Amino acid sequence: MHPSAKTLTEKIITENKGADRKMDVSRYDERARGVNAPIYAYYAEKIRQATGITSGMCLDVGCGGGYLGLALARITDLNFIFMDHSAAMLERADRHIIEDGLQDRARTLPGDVHRIPLEDNAVNLVISRGSIPFWEDPQIALKEIYRVLVPEGRVYVGGGRGTPAMQEQIAADLKARGIAPPEDRPRRDGPPRRMMKRDYNEILQKTGIPFFSVTKGDDGMWIQMEK
Repeated sequence: MHPSAKTLTEKIITENKGADRKMDVSRYDERARGVNAPIYAYYAEKIRQATGITSGMCLDVGCGGGYLGLALARITDLNFIFMDHSAAMLERADRHIIEDGLQDRARTLPGDVHRIPLEDNAVNLVISRGSIPFWEDPQIALKEIYRVLVPEGRVYVGGGRGTPAMQEQIAADLKARGIAPPEDRPRRDGPPRRMMKRDYNEILQKTGIPFFSVTKGDDGMWIQMEK
């Protein structure tokens, strides 16, 4: 691994220890397993259809509480590695693995996407929803993801909040609870906007990864890669 990736990883882990303290993990987790659950089910089905990979090992990068991988586990026979730099979120993922009866198919792994603690050719599928805006160096991150992928493995990573119809329903559910939906909150020039500003086609071309596509639509921005 390039020395810069190690330095970057140490920087990110230090910064995110502070983020863990600021974030209301319980509230985030409750919504992800509740009102936002249809979002993860929607993307899990898209991943299953787009990649055709339903067995082998799947790495959920920046997994949080494991929400996307858990949704994919319900409709495939995949085994899972849930990786995140946040100890608080991995604790939630461990809890959900037990709640969903996946102890024999899933485990958690502390780690950062810029320096994935796995051997080369280790996984059949890499997924992620919502972590890509927080990648400090997406070029390093995408090369790391490609490195751990087996030949003919696939990648489906990006971000979004489901279809417009789903977004409307979730917003209505939140308003019914007296909670301002995301689009009603003050906009900040933070990681989600950073994701939409980045030119991922250019970034991927610089990595030398031969087979990839980048799509932007009503349901978000998504990168697919194949080894």
